[in-house]
Order: sequence, then structure tokens, then C-alpha cells
Amino acid sequence: MTRRAEAGDGGELPPGWAGWRESLFSLSALRRHLVWLVAASLSGLGAYLFNFAEHHGEEFRAWLMDISPWLQAGLVSISLLVICPLRDRVFPGTEGTGIPQTIAALKIADGPEREQVLSFRILLGKAILLVMALFAGPTIGREGPSVHVGASCLYLASRFARFPHHLVERGLILGGGAAGIAAAFNAPLAGIVFAFEEIGRSFEKSNAGTIVRTVLIACVVNLVFLGDYIFYGRIGGGLHTLEEWLQTIVIGAAGGLLGGSFSLGVVVLNRRLAPLRSKRPLVVAGGLGLILGALGIASGGLSYGSGYPAAEAMLMEGRQFPPWLAPSVSLGNFVTLLSGIPGGLFDPSLTTGAALGQLSVPLFPDFDPRALLLLWMVSYFTGVVQCPITAVVILIEMTDARALTIPLGIAAIVAYEVSRLVCRTALYEALAQTFLERMRAGGPVR
Repeated sequence: MTRRAEAGDGGELPPGWAGWRESLFSLSALRRHLVWLVAASLSGLGAYLFNFAEHHGEEFRAWLMDISPWLQAGLVSISLLVICPLRDRVFPGTEGTGIPQTIAALKIADGPEREQVLSFRILLGKAILLVMALFAGPTIGREGPSVHVGASCLYLASRFARFPHHLVERGLILGGGAAGIAAAFNAPLAGIVFAFEEIGRSFEKSNAGTIVRTVLIACVVNLVFLGDYIFYGRIGGGLHTLEEWLQTIVIGAAGGLLGGSFSLGVVVLNRRLAPLRSKRPLVVAGGLGLILGALGIASGGLSYGSGYPAAEAMLMEGRQFPPWLAPSVSLGNFVTLLSGIPGGLFDPSLTTGAALGQLSVPLFPDFDPRALLLLWMVSYFTGVVQCPITAVVILIEMTDARALTIPLGIAAIVAYEVSRLVCRTALYEALAQTFLERMRAGGPVR
């Protein structure tokens, strides 16, 4: 079935009842709404599948660790030797977090080239490879693949119904990407903001309605399975003294510096490693896998997975972790991103931020520890992705910490400005550009 946009879309509808009938009640309109509803629901189901896989992957790894830490280290080392060849030979185009690929798709005109980035094969491959990785234990989150799967679901909807031109060009992709973030974290506002701030990099009024509706449907699908929940849990309290407000600026600057350095390292080494990855893919995959296995042994297993359980325990229970948690998770995520396997960086970045906050508690004795952790989380995360509005909104939705809205905003803006001094091009934008260059050069798009 060939993809087509409605001719003349974006123009004026006929006045009165004729306009209502054409946009809502005609057979083509009813088909379009039904196809969109199915696609939006599938994007939510994709996010739920990844949530399910992550939870059971943690249980599986805990079972392996009880048997032998070396068994788990061997699994994570071997996993890259399995996932990378599958990615390259069976599912090319599924590499990376998925967010740069979604950004790249918006820069490609609708047609065969875009279908190399958003297709049924990409959707299926992304899901299979991410689930394998979530069980094996590389340091990854699931939000990036959720974005890529959501964008693919909504874009592919245009094969089965006639959508307005502006939706085929951008709106469906933006809506699916937003739904992926929103459903992954039960954070609908963050999904909407991320679509405008990072994926689309502009506010598009003509697409806003579709983006919001898609996000809501995807979140409702997850609510059916998971119920209404707050990702980490409710956190109260705020800042009470001038000294705390001033220290917020210091935390923002430090988090932005560290996060920006992480992003710069990924961008630079990803480019330099690309030729070797093309010529000696198994050598690179095996070497990076061995590093992940060794890191897991050295950290006592703290580097495996997304890091979400550790962040939740620090925030909600005040649990203390060894000082090597932050470097272990950060380095593990760094190595995993260089491997190019499907997987995200939201959860590992937030966990690294929380661990940095726990390390800094003696330096900021007047702070409520949980508020301090949140400030470090928003600062480091903003430093990595350079999306300050998304960072603030997603943490507020994850914790219901509305009293910290302004402090989090201050820390995020400071972190953003400092990060830009370190890494001039935002991480996702840089990776998207690299992806496009390799795809158009006809080489491997890792």
C-alpha cells in the first residue's frame, strides 16, 4: 500500500457542516482516525513491553549474580558479540538510542530514504535487540528505543490511511516520538515538551493537537497495564535559605560540566571509532563487551542495567551506595553508547546524577538530601542532553516535587549554559548528523 498525503491539506476546510463532515465523519476521516488510534496504542504498547522487559531483566540478572558474578559478566560481554552482528546484518538502521535516528528522519523527505530509518523492520528489530540487551545487562535505558518505535508506528500509519501533508512530513513522527518518552516514564507533559524542544526543535502549532492526542493515548494504554503511578515516588520539601539558592547555581554548573564532558566524549570517540567499527566489527564489539564485563565485576554489579532501582532507593529510602556508583554507571553507559546497540541514556544519566548528589551530601549539609539529589539529577541530565525544559518537567512528573520547580529550573538553565561551552553541538543533534552523513555516503549507519 502506497503512502499518500491528502491533497491540499493545510488549506481551509469547507464552511459549516460540510467541513465537520469532511474532517470527522467521512469514510476517509473515520479510517484515518481509526488507523491513528491503533498506531498510538501500539506506541504505548511498545513502551510497556520495554518496561516489562526491563523489570524481568533485573530479576534475571539478580538470579545470575546469585549463582556467580562471573556468569553475569560473561553474559554481558558475549551479548555485544550477538547483538551487534544482528543489528548490522539483519536489522541495519536499528543502532543507537533511536532519538538521533528520529531526529534524522525529520530531515529526510518522505520517501524511500526515510523508510530506511522508520519501517516495520526497524520497529521489529529495535524491539528484539533492546529486549535482548535489557536481559543481558549493558548499561542502557529504554526511552530512546521507545521514541524510535513510537515514531515508526505513527509514521507507518500513513501507509494505511490518507493523512494531511504536514502530519506525514513531521506531525506523525513527532507524535510517536513524544508518545515514546511519555509512556516510558508516565510523564505526558515531558513527552510533549521533548518533542518540541529536542526532536522537532521548534513549536509547530499545526502538529500540536496530534502530538498531544497521541501522547494521551499511549499513556492511557500504559495506565491500563500499570495503573497510575509516579516513576520514582512523591518527594516534598523545597529550599529554605539564601545559601541553598546560591548553592543551586554551583550544583548546576558542576552537573553541566560533567554532563557536557560526557556528551563531548561520546561524540568525539563515536566518530573516531566508526572506521574501526566498520572494518573490525567483532573486535570492537568483543572489546567493549569485555570492558562492560570487567566493569560489572569491579563495581559489584552496580553498572548493569538502567540504574533505575539504585536511583529509586536513594531518593525514596535514603539508601547509601558505594562512592563508585556514579563512575560505574556513567562509564558503563558511555561504553554501551559507543557500541551502538539499541538503548537509551535517560535512566543511566539520572542515576549518575543521583549518585553524584549522594557523594556531595557532606559538601551541602544544609540541604534536604532528596532535594540535593534532584538538583544533581536535573543538572547532570541537562548537561548530557542539553534539554533543560524537558529535564525539569520530567523530574517534576517523576517525583511530584512541585515545590522544587524553580530551583530545578535554575539548576537546569545553568547546567545547559555550562554544557554548551563544553559540547557545542547537543549530543542527539551531533549523533543525528553523523547518522545522516553515513547513510547518505552509503556506508554503515552505526
